[in-house]
Amino acid sequence: MSVSLRSVALVATPLILVGGYLMAAPSESDKSDDATTAAPAAADADAKNTEKLEQATFGAGCFWCIEAAFDQLNGVKSVESGYSGGRRPNPSYESVCTGATGHAEVVQITYDPAVITFPELLEVFWKIHDPTTLNRQGPDTGTQYRSVVFYHDDQQRQLAEKYKDKLDKSGAYPDPIVTEIAKFEAFYPAEDYHQDFFAKNPTNAYCRINTLPKLDKLKKAFADKLKGAKPQAADNAAAGGDAAAVDWKSIDWKAKLTPEQYRVTRTAGTEPPFRNEFFNNHRDGTYSCICCGTPLFSSDGKYDSGCGWPSFFQALDDNRIKQIEDRSHGMVRTEIRCAKCDAHLGHIFDDGPKPTGVRYCMNSASMKFKDEKTGEVVEGGQK
Repeated sequence: MSVSLRSVALVATPLILVGGYLMAAPSESDKSDDATTAAPAAADADAKNTEKLEQATFGAGCFWCIEAAFDQLNGVKSVESGYSGGRRPNPSYESVCTGATGHAEVVQITYDPAVITFPELLEVFWKIHDPTTLNRQGPDTGTQYRSVVFYHDDQQRQLAEKYKDKLDKSGAYPDPIVTEIAKFEAFYPAEDYHQDFFAKNPTNAYCRINTLPKLDKLKKAFADKLKGAKPQAADNAAAGGDAAAVDWKSIDWKAKLTPEQYRVTRTAGTEPPFRNEFFNNHRDGTYSCICCGTPLFSSDGKYDSGCGWPSFFQALDDNRIKQIEDRSHGMVRTEIRCAKCDAHLGHIFDDGPKPTGVRYCMNSASMKFKDEKTGEVVEGGQK
């Protein structure tokens, strides 16, 4: 028999929605006379808005905690608690708790890949729970609390397997990662009282002890990805729009950057090896473009290549960088630039470690680093 301390919390928590969580449907008198003509247009608009949305399904222990965390992320449209990976259709919470159905407690995430990518969701997934404890998260034990990624297509499978392998090889955790990567078959929504549980019951004892620490960790590690976070793009406030609307060519980079940052990023310069901020930085965190703030690399993908510049074997998202043939200085190399603002970042070589076999050799002056634990931001190009 599996054990869950949430059973006690559930008994102590009134299952009554208060404070405006239940909304009344509009009455017939509230509907406009042209509702029949407006409905098709509204349906078409909804179809256009949802046609590019994608889904991800993760299990990482208690779905109350995981739902509350992913719901905070910009680009996430909805998060629903439920059950996947079992043998019986439409299981109940009580049957899942026995461990006999084979289901895992999961969250089904609907997200906009143009705003937040699947690799970014994976990064959050692996950061906010312990993927090295088999069938257990915190006080909850049983197969229903296993760490699992249910992939919806082959691309998700490859990305999840690649990320898991990278984390294991990086030594990010002292013990092997036991996260299961399995094909998505079906999702069964959990009972209504489980949905938005933390939002409705923030003072619940279980939530205070287990959910709040996860949210605190999320806010420290992914502050730039949260809903309501200020855009990081250069001069965005002055531009009065979002990052995509910024005219990067019109920005006075000399006024915005230090001389070394400008030389490296805007004139394709190279800083001296072993005399820059990040070549030997071993702290956990994220490296972003110094010019536009786009997150580019994670400490999880950083390694010591011995070359004197910060080196990475993997980018956070290949779509955020672009590769350009560079024939300067009598050599043929591949230059790496920021896909958003065209800042020169460094070069890529094929002498990196597994699993990618590549080395992103970056300039510290092209990046700023945000410490995952303290939230401190350090800019390169100051030396």
